[in-house]
Amino acid sequence: METVNAVNAMPPVNPALFDHLEWKAEQILGQLRAGLSLDRLCAVYEVPPDVLRACLARWEPEVASEAG
Repeated sequence: METVNAVNAMPPVNPALFDHLEWKAEQILGQLRAGLSLDRLCAVYEVPPDVLRACLARWEPEVASEAG
């Protein structure tokens, strides 16, 4: 049986979506800092909240904790 660390594990995600989010990382972080909510960013980028939250945690952990 394989053990997975649920805190650091990325949810399953389409590789193309993941690449797109990585490409947009700085823009997404800037929009979050500017006051856009996590829910709004999920709608804009058409990505589930758990996926975006996991990306934020990798890109900039302190911003992810503020995003909830």
